[in-house]
Amino acid sequence: MTVVTGGNGAGKTNFYRSLSLVHAAASGTLAQAIADEGGMRSILWAGADGGGPAEAIALEADLDELRYALRLGIPGPNDPALALDPMVREESVAARLGDRAPLMMQRKGPNITARAPDGKWQPYPNMLLMAETALARLRDPVQFPELDALQRRFAAWRFHHGFRTDEGSPMRSPQVAVCAPMLDGDGRNLAATLATAVHLGDDAAHKTIETAIHAAFPGSRLSFTEAAGRHAVALHMPGFARPFSAHEMSDGTLRYLCLIAALCSYRHPPFIALNEPEASLHDDLIEPLAAMILLASRRTQLVVVTHSAVLADLLETKGRATRIALEKAGGATVVRQSGEQRARA
Repeated sequence: MTVVTGGNGAGKTNFYRSLSLVHAAASGTLAQAIADEGGMRSILWAGADGGGPAEAIALEADLDELRYALRLGIPGPNDPALALDPMVREESVAARLGDRAPLMMQRKGPNITARAPDGKWQPYPNMLLMAETALARLRDPVQFPELDALQRRFAAWRFHHGFRTDEGSPMRSPQVAVCAPMLDGDGRNLAATLATAVHLGDDAAHKTIETAIHAAFPGSRLSFTEAAGRHAVALHMPGFARPFSAHEMSDGTLRYLCLIAALCSYRHPPFIALNEPEASLHDDLIEPLAAMILLASRRTQLVVVTHSAVLADLLETKGRATRIALEKAGGATVVRQSGEQRARA
């Protein structure tokens, strides 16, 4: 588990979003994710060091046995791309074999070369749009086993950056009554995820959810109704004659239920990133939240970006989390290290 802290504007959200771009590259949504941020020019380095704004960004994800690297640039006047498209300039996958890291796939522009199962290089010219990644498009587990393994792993990551709790939020309405082993990023399958964990999970999972509910709302319990093929979740609380449905819950209560669903789901993703999970939660809920995160960290890798010193301290002391403190220096996000040494993030 890694806990990321720092003041406003230090770069915590950028750190979180850089991870989500790796997920988008594997899911085939990279161009849309960058367009949602305003296009390539909005996500490029804008600091003064180095002679002005950058013309490209580089992402690298280093797993135990595989390494993925991606370099994105701005479309030129003659490039086959639309205005907000990222241009995939370079992309590669390397395998770890002891001290060696042989390339398994390499891409420059639209042209790909990849190792066939017999180890020989095979060219695949002009098979991609410039905004597409080979990681998302080459999905043949026989021809491209390393790419397939990476794609499956990255695509299974989950990112939770706040949850919509306004009146029109889909979480406040009954949801289609189908099994949901994991919570969607925006929490829209909240009721189905909780119902799956409670009704189909083992006794330990059920007890974990009960403990999380009691820690935050002593004496309370969840219930579910199913009508016309839709699930609805409700919270029974002491002193009230009827349960409260999702559309009646406070923002903080609903967000807490979403965090329960994300961290106590029937099936855990290989990686979960939480951005400011303490938002809208009362101080009394920080310790129960930390307990859920600590329990989930036994089953999956987590990155928690937080403003809460209390939450960060609990995760670091009780969970032996790696703590990364970010700060801004000269327009750059840097990692504050022991002895006041700094490494560029």
